[in-house]
Amino acid sequence: MRNRIELVLDAAKAKGLRDGENPARWRGHLDKLLPPRLKVRAVKHHSAIPWITLLAFVATLEKAEDLSAKALRFTILTACRTSEVLDSTWAEIDLVAGIWTIPASRMKAGKEHRVPLSQAALDLLVALPRVKGNNHLFPGARKGKPLSNMAMLMVLGRMKRNDLTTHGFRSTFRDWVRVRSLTILERSASRHLHMR
Repeated sequence: MRNRIELVLDAAKAKGLRDGENPARWRGHLDKLLPPRLKVRAVKHHSAIPWITLLAFVATLEKAEDLSAKALRFTILTACRTSEVLDSTWAEIDLVAGIWTIPASRMKAGKEHRVPLSQAALDLLVALPRVKGNNHLFPGARKGKPLSNMAMLMVLGRMKRNDLTTHGFRSTFRDWVRVRSLTILERSASRHLHMR
């Protein structure tokens, strides 16, 4: 595609229809800005559940009382990564303000991240057991350690949902936000038109 664009722009320049450098030229231009084709690989997305069916899934998940299922629910409610949830500690949680502050050292982007907690997330946290000598929200069997990073995947397996991944719930959240945002914009535009 890039090559065809380059040829069309070169032909236009040769016919006097345009001037200047060809922005689609590879050698001496795009090859300095983009990675070589051999280093570019196809993106493999994590399996996700359609946002429209998430409520039914969570209703089923809420019936499971084990700590791993609660960790998965918290992951879904906060749209955070598995490691961010499993490594979370009570020191990061402000139950009064309803904020979870993940330190920069535990974030992929290396910046502190503040997660507003919904009432459902707060209720889940308040009901969690606290283990003496382990400050993790989701303590594991080993002293001072969190649940295994496979714990939530095993919950999905027990639910016979091997078609899903924990990370895929971030994609589900993104899809839901996109739909909600469009709905809000459409309503706003509709109100604005009716006001005229």
